[in-house]
Amino acid sequence: MPLASTVLGTTLAPEKIDPQPRTARPEFRPDIEGLRAVAIILVVLYHCGINAVSGGYVGVDVFFVISGFLITGHLAREVETTGRLHIGRFYARRAMRLLPAATLTIVATLLAAWWWLPSVRLKDIATDGLAATGYVLNYRLAATGTEYSGEGEMPSPLQHFWSLAVEEQFYLVIPLLLMATAVLLRRKSAFVALVAVITAASFAWSVASTGSNGVWAYFGAPTRAWELGVGALLALGLPHTPRLPDALATLLRLGGLVAIVAAAMMFDDRTPFPGHHAALPVLGAFVVIAAGRAASGRLLSHGVLKAIGARSYSWYLWHWPVLLIAPFVLDEELEVPGKLAAAGFAYLLAVLSFAMIERPLHELGREREGWGRNAITGVGLMAVAAVFSLLLPVFPDRTPTGTVNAGKLELTGSATAREKQLEKKLNAAMENDELPKNLTPTLKNAARDLPPVYHNGCHRELEGVTAPRSCESFGDPKGKKQVVLLGDSHAAQWWPALDKIAKERHWRFASFTKSACTAADVTIYLELVKRNYNECIEWRKNMIARIQEMKPELVVMSANADGGEALNGKGSQDERWVDGWRRNAEAVQRSGAKVVYLDDSAWPAVNVPECLSTKPTEISECAATERQATTAPDRRQMIKDMIEDIGGTAVDPMPWFCAPKGCPVVVGNTLVYLDDSHVTTAYTKTLAPILAERIKLK
Repeated sequence: MPLASTVLGTTLAPEKIDPQPRTARPEFRPDIEGLRAVAIILVVLYHCGINAVSGGYVGVDVFFVISGFLITGHLAREVETTGRLHIGRFYARRAMRLLPAATLTIVATLLAAWWWLPSVRLKDIATDGLAATGYVLNYRLAATGTEYSGEGEMPSPLQHFWSLAVEEQFYLVIPLLLMATAVLLRRKSAFVALVAVITAASFAWSVASTGSNGVWAYFGAPTRAWELGVGALLALGLPHTPRLPDALATLLRLGGLVAIVAAAMMFDDRTPFPGHHAALPVLGAFVVIAAGRAASGRLLSHGVLKAIGARSYSWYLWHWPVLLIAPFVLDEELEVPGKLAAAGFAYLLAVLSFAMIERPLHELGREREGWGRNAITGVGLMAVAAVFSLLLPVFPDRTPTGTVNAGKLELTGSATAREKQLEKKLNAAMENDELPKNLTPTLKNAARDLPPVYHNGCHRELEGVTAPRSCESFGDPKGKKQVVLLGDSHAAQWWPALDKIAKERHWRFASFTKSACTAADVTIYLELVKRNYNECIEWRKNMIARIQEMKPELVVMSANADGGEALNGKGSQDERWVDGWRRNAEAVQRSGAKVVYLDDSAWPAVNVPECLSTKPTEISECAATERQATTAPDRRQMIKDMIEDIGGTAVDPMPWFCAPKGCPVVVGNTLVYLDDSHVTTAYTKTLAPILAERIKLK
């Protein structure tokens, strides 16, 4: 079929055109409105923690198919009906359809975040607001999603805008592809073929990258484009296919819905996604939409589902920030009933914004003769959201600083004397409820209070599988005796203390650490990348080979005690972990080194800077009991016993963090934790003399 196109109304490759072009208006499909309702309900229930729909995130994939179908169908009808494609009008109308509700949500969320959320998160949330305004949040999340250091932080109240960014990037590309095909090839079949090739390539890319880089596959437009492409191909081919008998259409529609719901029930957060798993909900949506051409069906056309579907966009916008902010407003964690109530409140907000903002401005955009005013309105709305995002960090600072200076955390005398002093200070800290004015580090700087190895390449993030030679010369570079630190980020947190000890004792000090990579010989599944952590296995082998080559006098091995499920080995999980530690401890011993197993530090019950910024006069509420702070206690003891059995030394640091009254998060003027598990450099340094007594060399 010949394809004619114009840009901004100027005809390119003119064909026979109706002298009075008709406006291309899509036929209303109540079944698609109902399908939207199914999609948003799945997403909301998933975010509310309903276990029965542990894969409810597939609702987003259904939205992608619907969007691809509707937008491409609209564009194709416009070309076929009027003989032209007015790209400027298309973008202007999309702006009037999407930006009013989005702008309102972004601005309201930023203001609510400033008032209720932890002030230490505002800078990141403001950046998210700017990225959401420009519809590029998916790439920001992809870039930061593999940063292990941010794993314990509160999610962004705007992070759900990633899916809207993917759709907008699709809306940007498809009209341009249609125009380019019209200009160069002048046939609809060529455009269909081009979309089919892009869809197939995107699917192949999605499958391949989900197994290697799951975060980018999840958020990236290139790996999601095939889902919108499936809807686009359906829009281009459906009008030219025979109409199905009603009975067959009903059966197919039911099968499509079953596929979508089955995916929502079978999948969970550990399912490699999107990849080939996304094909199930995508094909389900494809079949439902295709079958709806014959008959809409009573279920999806039900009035309740149509009402929810019509407001699905607004509900999607509001539900996530409400769910995230509600616990801070109510000052309590929400269980499932509370989350469902919050989601219901978000639906009320959606109803109001749909009636007062979304629908009126959308209709206004349709009624306007020219597209210029719609475009200006859209740009203005984006500017409002962008300005709020830029100004949020300079709003009046709500970060608490305290009103009273606390005494510095100083320990003197022998190691035994220091431990007794520390126990008294820990108990005293549990009785203090006010944040010190002279807190070190400050709440704003806590996340940056990291050892130098995080900045010089010696602490490897998820990708690295070796360490530079420069990592072997900390402490006293001219020292004759070599000591090594090996483990994950919970080992790296001890670098300040060990470097100080090495300098005092004239040891050369090597540091080999990697995020989320335990020193034990175990294979784990890493949620951040949605697959087995293969880089850790390779890095660990390389570092142990390096240690055997170096032949150090002493190796300190440390790691997160709750490192996840060990996938290799036999027996119980505790037995697998003990065997994994044994294998690598003995491999280190074969280098001639003495092995010191430094047990994990105490864990706080919360993200400490976030908690303190919301409870500056109730800081004891951010503390944990010793039981809460001791992860995997049985496993810890088994590992320590094994280390002693093979001739190593086991060091238990728990008494340095917890006393009978509890495990405080501020001791004296010193902040103990920089997030939800890692110890600050400031606190670790104070423990250096105590640790030094446990790792002596002959």
